[in-house]
Amino acid sequence: MDINNHEPVQLLVDGFGRQITYLRISLTDRCNLRCVYCMPEDGVQLLSHSEMLSYEEILKFVNVLADYGVNKIRITGGEPLVRKGVVNFIEKLNNIAGIKDIAMTTNGILLDKYAHDLYNAGLKRINISLDSLDNKIFGKLTRGGNLDSVLKGIDTAKAIGFEPIKINTVLMRGNNDKELMNFINFAIKNELNLRFIEYMPIGQNINQTITSKELIDKIKMEYKDFKPKKIDACSVSKEYYFSSQKNNKAVIGFISPLSEHFCNDCNRLRITASGKLRLCLFYDEEYDIKEILNSGASDEDIYKYLLNILQKKHQAHLFNNRNNKNETNNLQNSNIATDGNIYMNKIGG
Repeated sequence: MDINNHEPVQLLVDGFGRQITYLRISLTDRCNLRCVYCMPEDGVQLLSHSEMLSYEEILKFVNVLADYGVNKIRITGGEPLVRKGVVNFIEKLNNIAGIKDIAMTTNGILLDKYAHDLYNAGLKRINISLDSLDNKIFGKLTRGGNLDSVLKGIDTAKAIGFEPIKINTVLMRGNNDKELMNFINFAIKNELNLRFIEYMPIGQNINQTITSKELIDKIKMEYKDFKPKKIDACSVSKEYYFSSQKNNKAVIGFISPLSEHFCNDCNRLRITASGKLRLCLFYDEEYDIKEILNSGASDEDIYKYLLNILQKKHQAHLFNNRNNKNETNNLQNSNIATDGNIYMNKIGG
C-alpha cells in the first residue's frame, strides 16, 4: 500500500465535531531523571514489564487508528529512550501506511547515544526538554541530571540533520524564571526552535505558572524586532521571530494550555504505557484498550469502541478556572486531575 496516498476508511470524530488525527504514545513510565514537575523526589511505583503495552500491541493500535485518519504520532515517556528496542519500534512505526509524521520528546540525556540510529530508523523530528542552562539549577530541577549530556545530544542531533529540533522549556516562577533571556540568546546562537510551555501544575501549585503573555512582553522589552509569525491553523504554538537578525533561523514559540487553551481545535489522544487511553491531559478518566486489542476484535469493532469513548471527550479542560470558587464544583464533578496522585511520567505529557 502506498503510505503517502493512504486514505482513511472513516474518521474518528468526537462529540464536538473535532477529528482525531494525532496520537501521543507513552512508551514507559521509567525515566533517568526525576524532574520536579514530573514525579516526586523518591520516585513512584513503576509498572512491571507485563503491565506495559508491548510494542506489538502499540503497533496494532496505531495500524487501526491510521485506517481511521490518525496520521501523526509523538513518542513520549517517562523517558522513551530508556526502553529497550525503541529504535526497532520506530522503524516499524515508520512503515505503517498513513502515518506521515513521527516525533519524539526526550530529556536528551541519551540522545547522543541513539540519535544516529533513530534518524536512520525514520525519526526526523525531535523535541528536547530543557528547563535550565545553569548547571546548578538544572541539577536541582532534574534532581541530578547532567546538563552537558543534554547539550551534547542537541549538538549531535543538529549535526545529523534532525529538522526541526525543538527545545521545550517550562519556566516556573521562583525556580528558573530568571533564565528567560539566557534561553532566548541560546536559541539565537544555535538557530533553534525554542518553545516556552506554560507550567501545567497537575495536583500542584498553579501560582508557579508564568503565562505566555508575560514572557512575550518581557522579550519585547529587550528585542524590539521580536515579531509574530503567520499563524498555522493546525499549530498549538504561537511563533515569533527576530526580524532584524539576518539569516537567523531561531523561532520562539509559546504553548499556552492554561491561559489560552486550544481545546476548540484539540485533535489528540494519549495512550499511557499501561495501555490506558486518555482523552485529555487534565482529566483523570482513562479507558483500558489492552483487553480489546487482545480480544480478537476486528479493526472495525475497535474503531466503534474508540468512537464510543470519544463521545465522552470534554469540550475544554477548565483548568485555568481552578482558583475560581464558582468553578470548584464543576472541577470536582468533571473528574479533573487535581488530586496530586497523577504524575506526568505516568500520563506521558
